[in-house]
Amino acid sequence: MKELFKNNVDLKTSHEIFKNPAFSYSVSGRWINQRTNIVKYLQFFFVYIDFSQISSVFGSTTEPSGFYGGRIYEAAKSLTENHLNTLYRRKINLALTLTNHFYSDELYQQNLSFLEKYHRTGNIIICTSDDLARRIRKDFPLYNIRASIIKNLNTIEKVKKSLDLYDDVVIPMDLNDDDDFLENLPEKSRMMLFANAACAYSCPSRICYPEISKFNQAKTDKIRCKKQELGMLEYAFYFFNVEKFHQMGFSNFKLIPTKLFAKYLKSNSE
Repeated sequence: MKELFKNNVDLKTSHEIFKNPAFSYSVSGRWINQRTNIVKYLQFFFVYIDFSQISSVFGSTTEPSGFYGGRIYEAAKSLTENHLNTLYRRKINLALTLTNHFYSDELYQQNLSFLEKYHRTGNIIICTSDDLARRIRKDFPLYNIRASIIKNLNTIEKVKKSLDLYDDVVIPMDLNDDDDFLENLPEKSRMMLFANAACAYSCPSRICYPEISKFNQAKTDKIRCKKQELGMLEYAFYFFNVEKFHQMGFSNFKLIPTKLFAKYLKSNSE
């Protein structure tokens, strides 16, 4: 029981805390491919939560956009129309990761039909650029606008200011270790915490984010990253104490996929 007072937990021994029906999860589609059944994908990689807890799937679609960021855009690893129709039928929304650092009016004009295509109540645009967020807010009011982790809103003042523009805010995952910061966050219903994490949790530089933004806009053909240099893992081996965070007033979380628990279940059933 002591583990439940900590901010990190072992998924294998504490997986039941993730199934609290009060929790809403936005989960990553980063390992999807065009042939994958989206329901089976979600049930496999997020087996430790209930399907009904998933409010949105974040990622890219097979339609390209120069505003994609966070990860290198690959159409083959993006959500298809079939995926989206399946999600919509199950009341699960799309969260587009338009987290590119670089905005221009010309690029925005080129993306108008793209933004119109997914413009529907419940769908979400995750932004790093305030300029992009403002334009989408004005032109496409049905979208929920979410401040990305990449904005690194790491002070209470920054978070409060962001609430004037964004509907909700993703808190940097390293701040999951700072109880004082979490306790003092305003409007916790508009805050989203990561429920698990990979390399970004402990990376001291996160230089890959602006590098990927450049790459997705064809401004560079190389991406600098500290992951290999520092020996960091890509997979989500860090899990956080969502039940403790819930006691602080949080109920909205993000999840990235991991094979860790699925492998654990398989090994214990053989």
